[in-house]
Amino acid sequence: MKLLNKIFFFICFALSINGIAQNNELGSLLSQDARNENLLKGSDSLKSFTIQSTEISLTNKRTFFYWKPLPISFINQYNSHHPYGYNDGSMIPANGYQSQISAGFFAKAGPLQLQLQPEYIYASNINYEHNDLYGASNNRVYKKLFFGQSNISLSFHALSIGISTQNLWWGPGITSALLMSNNAPGFEHIYFKTNRPIKTPIGSFEFQLIGGRLQNDTAMPYENMHLKSNSTLVNNSRYTNAYILSYHPKWVPGLFIGINRSLNRYEKDLNIGTNSFFSKYLPILSKTIQKKNDWGDDTLQTDQLASFFIRWVMPKSKAEWYVEYGFNDYGANTRDYLMAPTHSSAHVIGFKKLKTLNNSAYLDFNAEITQLSESPDAILRYAGNWYEHGTIGQGYTNYNQILGAGAGYGANKQIISASWIKGYTKLGILFERTDRDPEFHTNKWIDLSLGLLPQVKYKNYIIRAALQFINSTNYGWEKDLNKINFHSKISIQYLFPSK
Repeated sequence: MKLLNKIFFFICFALSINGIAQNNELGSLLSQDARNENLLKGSDSLKSFTIQSTEISLTNKRTFFYWKPLPISFINQYNSHHPYGYNDGSMIPANGYQSQISAGFFAKAGPLQLQLQPEYIYASNINYEHNDLYGASNNRVYKKLFFGQSNISLSFHALSIGISTQNLWWGPGITSALLMSNNAPGFEHIYFKTNRPIKTPIGSFEFQLIGGRLQNDTAMPYENMHLKSNSTLVNNSRYTNAYILSYHPKWVPGLFIGINRSLNRYEKDLNIGTNSFFSKYLPILSKTIQKKNDWGDDTLQTDQLASFFIRWVMPKSKAEWYVEYGFNDYGANTRDYLMAPTHSSAHVIGFKKLKTLNNSAYLDFNAEITQLSESPDAILRYAGNWYEHGTIGQGYTNYNQILGAGAGYGANKQIISASWIKGYTKLGILFERTDRDPEFHTNKWIDLSLGLLPQVKYKNYIIRAALQFINSTNYGWEKDLNKINFHSKISIQYLFPSK
């Protein structure tokens, strides 16, 4: 058993020498094109689009050996006044200019697949206006090389096992996911999953089970501390064990229901309470069904998150709606859940509608609400912000950035967007309202943002942009301190010609 433990952590250590990351295509661009295509076809699909990564699928390639160069991506981001932006993977919350460069290749030999796609980050990370509640003075250039979207796996029919540093997107949300998204750098993990839906007499199933390592950077501020530094937190790696399960009932076309769950511990605490490999590295399975609070979780130095989701696609209407509802702690018992259903909870609610036009063009309308702040019962029963529980000081983060929703720590975000799309050409508008951590702040810091989202294709180049003007009222929760921020992101991607 000791040998298995050493092998497991050797694999994780080998992947973590320079850290890992993920690009900003996941969950917001490439995967949404496939999701739109599914809605446009107007037919029932077994694929839920609730378990996503940037792994290339070659189910239609019958050749034993295959390889291809991956797109070269150059992403540039700029903030004029203070850090703004989310779902940008290995990029950091920073003021000023930063960039991400990514390239690599994919190869397949029978059931073995290898995807190597490192990323390099440069950020000027210049000073910005801050106070005792928000922000920190850094003014140090940030440079880091990540393994990025690298992955090696073995596949057998509908199942795959592998080692990866890719981001994962779990849940039905389009701009937010409560447990797994591309808001933070991806983390090294071992996984076992379905690579396509598994059909059964009662419907189809998709799942993913992971065990991985989360890290922090003591030289950088923490997103879950309102970009404040914390010198008391040492660089303690954390182990996360998590799964997602999605079920599509055969009797209800377009309906997907599922659950996400994550348990997290410091690696130094893995031996507390047990000596078995299963209890150390797969505790998520031993606690799959837990009807009431297990006070031993705190004794075992364990934090957790869980969420349930529904995605309902209406193919004939080319529309869908979805809900993800989660808790960062158990209720004490069934009565506790019934009497205080919003305690320690968060949710994402969204709607999507496509409207076909002439000449193969269509309109894409999205609306999404993300609620991360505490419910009103926090006055009597404090639960803490959603991405912290108390046992793990770094909270639910990797390299100091929140792994889940990118709305911000304890924030509530409402988004409405509309786009005209024809092939690779897109033109969209975006409206965002963000109420930053409103609980326990007398002055409400509210960001109102209006943005333009163009995209064009020229030869083998795809150029995307997001240009947003943000009006921050009571910036840093200071009364009558109002600031204007300009946020821009421009992505240039070169696609190699198909073989």
